[in-house]
Amino acid sequence: MLGRAGAHEAECLKAFSPPIKVQRPKQWRSGVIFASPHSGNIYPKAFTARSALKAHALRRNEDAFIAELFAPAVQSGAPLLTARFPRCFVDVNRAPDELPREWAADTQSASPRAEAGLGVIPTMLSENTPIYKRPLSFKAARQRLNTLYHPYHDALQELITEAGLGFGSVLLIDCHSMPGFAPMGSRRPDIILGDRFGVSCHPETIARVEQSFRAMGYNVTRNYPYAGGYVTQHYGKPRSGIEALQIEINRDLYLNPVTMKKKRSYNALAENLKTVIADIIDGQTHFEAMAAE
Repeated sequence: MLGRAGAHEAECLKAFSPPIKVQRPKQWRSGVIFASPHSGNIYPKAFTARSALKAHALRRNEDAFIAELFAPAVQSGAPLLTARFPRCFVDVNRAPDELPREWAADTQSASPRAEAGLGVIPTMLSENTPIYKRPLSFKAARQRLNTLYHPYHDALQELITEAGLGFGSVLLIDCHSMPGFAPMGSRRPDIILGDRFGVSCHPETIARVEQSFRAMGYNVTRNYPYAGGYVTQHYGKPRSGIEALQIEINRDLYLNPVTMKKKRSYNALAENLKTVIADIIDGQTHFEAMAAE
């Protein structure tokens, strides 16, 4: 029989079934894939009951409304992959072995980030904010990897393989949001594009996306402090025909951080993003046509 912790874990995993959502276009127009790994907003009672934090605090790292903002990609001709579980439960933008020392294999050295509780199965919301009242077991961590993490990446890899076979090239757009202000109080740029400092996509690709955002009136920077995480690093292999680009959108553009509700300015951002998304897909279509000549 399951103990109380095991029963709570099983209840959580059941609440996330299915763990992902894949929205496919009627006609896939180019090798572009959009993914939203951190916009999951399901917080089961079995999870919040075990947490030392209120549900509102748990949402601090959620990319609220990002999947909704990028949903027009599907109508424009590209698939959208979304994780339904929250980032504070499982973070799919971490390596699967990014675990603290007590969970890691004997031959594996834990990363400082994982040791701080900020790995693939977070136990801290930030450096000094524990998520759980009691320690999480390795058994629970392993179940989360098998039930949530791996299905997300299996689905992403399937889309990448399909796009590569169908179009000869792939552009993965990893969609995120960021806090509006830096820790010292200065406002962050509207948009930060991350290509792992020139490694995960072609220079022309990031320049094209940057120009599309600038044409909408947004200030755009690259790579600092967000250069792209595990997804961008792992999948971005331009020499093999697979590009990956991370987009961070400043939440101050559309979200009230206290109420976690949309600002009036949300609609303007949503309309502008429709144009940017179409530009990204059209640009990739042009790139593929040039490559085929």
